[in-house]
Amino acid sequence: MADEELKFARGDLASVMAAHNHVATWVNDFEKKYGSRPVYYGPLDRDAKKQRPLNLIYITKEPVFVHIYEPPADEDGGGQVLWFGLEPQLNEEEENIRRDLVETLLQEAPSAPTFTTDSEFETILGQMIDRYTILDSEANIGTRRRGRLWEIVGLDDKRVVVSETQRARLRYIIVRDLIKNGPLETLLSDEMLEDIHSVGLKHIHMDHKVFGTVASNIRFRERDTLARYLRSMSERIGRPVSDNNPIIDGALLDGSRINIIFSDDVSMLGPSFTIRKFAEETISITQLIQWGTMSSQVAAYIWLCLEYGMSVLVSGETASGKTTTLNAILPFIDHNVKIYSAEDTPEVKVAHKIWQRLVTRSSKNEDSSVEMFDLLKAALRSRPRYIIIGEIRGVEGATAFQAMQTGHPVIATFHASSIVKMIQRFTGDPINVPIRFFDNLNFAIFQEVTETNGNLVRRITGVDEVIGYNKHSDGVLTRGMFEWDPLKDKHYFRGMFQSHLLENKIAAQAGFANKRDIYDEMLRRASALDRMVNRDLTHYDDVFGLLNVYYNSGWETFDSAVDSWVSQKDR
Repeated sequence: MADEELKFARGDLASVMAAHNHVATWVNDFEKKYGSRPVYYGPLDRDAKKQRPLNLIYITKEPVFVHIYEPPADEDGGGQVLWFGLEPQLNEEEENIRRDLVETLLQEAPSAPTFTTDSEFETILGQMIDRYTILDSEANIGTRRRGRLWEIVGLDDKRVVVSETQRARLRYIIVRDLIKNGPLETLLSDEMLEDIHSVGLKHIHMDHKVFGTVASNIRFRERDTLARYLRSMSERIGRPVSDNNPIIDGALLDGSRINIIFSDDVSMLGPSFTIRKFAEETISITQLIQWGTMSSQVAAYIWLCLEYGMSVLVSGETASGKTTTLNAILPFIDHNVKIYSAEDTPEVKVAHKIWQRLVTRSSKNEDSSVEMFDLLKAALRSRPRYIIIGEIRGVEGATAFQAMQTGHPVIATFHASSIVKMIQRFTGDPINVPIRFFDNLNFAIFQEVTETNGNLVRRITGVDEVIGYNKHSDGVLTRGMFEWDPLKDKHYFRGMFQSHLLENKIAAQAGFANKRDIYDEMLRRASALDRMVNRDLTHYDDVFGLLNVYYNSGWETFDSAVDSWVSQKDR
């Protein structure tokens, strides 16, 4: 994003319009219709919410921009924030050229160079587009081989004459449709979007990190077009959707999670889909501390627990940020051990050297299907140190507890808002973990979306230890370690000199003769994390790199590196 910041200064809408005709056309038409002109904000940040009136344009991935507009209450659309995706558009003549080019490209595809990545494919496509077009500045009609005679001998120049801007627009649209996400590319290029909701032919709505729920200018106008698009998308992700298989979950090329409900008799308003977007860069633990999602003490407690092999569930309701937190805490695991992950949809991101990543496989043939249960059984045979489960939903939860019993720390996400509800769900149908086995889980992190100072935020609301099974009450003893005060937006450590895990499990492993010295160790780690936050060492690679120093060179070297480390942002 730094290049775009340098290219277009905040407030310099004129330069953006001069460089991008589609932005200029949009702004001029908007101004004629509404009588107001948006401002250019640049790359978006959370302060943009304070902009009044709310009428701004920000860059996502050039040439894609977004226009955010909040109409006055008495205007059409008043009361909601509107999101307009701005991307290059083709006129009728260019659309005809595009169709001819795509046909030519498909014909020539068998003889084109091979590729293994989308990036390589994009490069090849660009080269082919350049080969089958000629810039108007280079096209000298007198010297080009054109006419019936050249055509008869098969040596006529069939290249299409285009301007430089036309070629750029054609390249964008062709790459968008053949490699990327078609009409949804503007949505998926916006890192500020979290969830994308499309219901039938209605306008698509999104959950925006800054502006909350926003309505877009994008919708499918025909059911057949929508159905074809979803079929194509589902085939690309390897999970074909059909009337016989109307509901599928999968992952898009950028890692985003998609849920498709295809059949009209299941989704009454027509085929629908929801996309859960993930940031291109994995969010770090220090970033979560900086945002207030957790405190440095919470993070230090988790660090100790994961380093010394404790099992944990990150729990909360939908969209509470469970997967983000799970990915952020994984660098706390020893960097020299094997990690095994099992998921339905690939969302877990592990930077460790030894990572075995497995994903379930659905199939009409039951013999060729690979379920979560199968992956977890395989995990127990592959001798990992840690097992990570993207999400526990059903019977695989019992296998996860079996893994804990055999000494494999398990880290997973789960849907439950409290320790009581978590125990109830695990010990009831369909998971049916015997309650006396529940103490194989060491602790649980609870997270939710809440409102603070008028903003929707994600907060860890509690951390609970599982102490053990009480046969007299036939229940599980737990103890709260951390709690979040919503009025002060602050996390409090309630476990000082009361932590079963720190005193009775971790202190001895860490080599403390006095088990209560473990609390000083936790505070020492919290202080180091605070220093990292204060130095703005919030890039995931910085955090992972520093923790790699800790696991390979020890505390003193790590402690010194915290003060001398050069951030990725400054390299």
